[in-house]
Amino acid sequence: MRPAGRGSSGRSRTRPCITCRAPSPSSHATEPARAVVLNALRALRDDRAAQPVLKPATEALIHRFAAEHDDLQDVLEAVRAADRLSDNPGPESLAAVREAHRLVTEQLLPHEYAEEHQLYPALDPTLSGPEATATMSRAHAEIERLARRIDVHLTLTEADADGGPVPEQLDDLRACLYGLHTVLRLHFTQAEENYFSFTP
Repeated sequence: MRPAGRGSSGRSRTRPCITCRAPSPSSHATEPARAVVLNALRALRDDRAAQPVLKPATEALIHRFAAEHDDLQDVLEAVRAADRLSDNPGPESLAAVREAHRLVTEQLLPHEYAEEHQLYPALDPTLSGPEATATMSRAHAEIERLARRIDVHLTLTEADADGGPVPEQLDDLRACLYGLHTVLRLHFTQAEENYFSFTP
């Protein structure tokens, strides 16, 4: 974050030239996240009359990923670093964002990748094709997009001699964190309702 009073000297800030480009500030930054949430809510309303019959290997995968979702609750909570950015956009808040990004990169994204390439293909035959998991796949893509956007903001911040994002960057970083938290919360709920409920 940019500590209070850092811009009072009137000195213009220049950003070093680095390979990644700052995301363009936009009021539409979280529009894809909203679409993912709406799709998730529609899917949650789907009525399944019969419990599907699962292969033992598929059932084992469901148990594995359900347990991982429990472990990822700490990551979900860490992403709430956006609250700290709103209350006090200083160095401590920025450190919390870096920690949230570390957890997302090291724990969440590998889980989502494995879910996409192991669990969903195993569920497709039971659920009559990949269309049944398409909404979840779109959520994975949105989670990855927001994580990349947060990474770009943090990279630019570290390259900045003043050590903090400019105001428009701060707004977009906060929006990305809130959007990621919303998509994750709905994504976890949808998985629990639609897939993890298949097993006792």
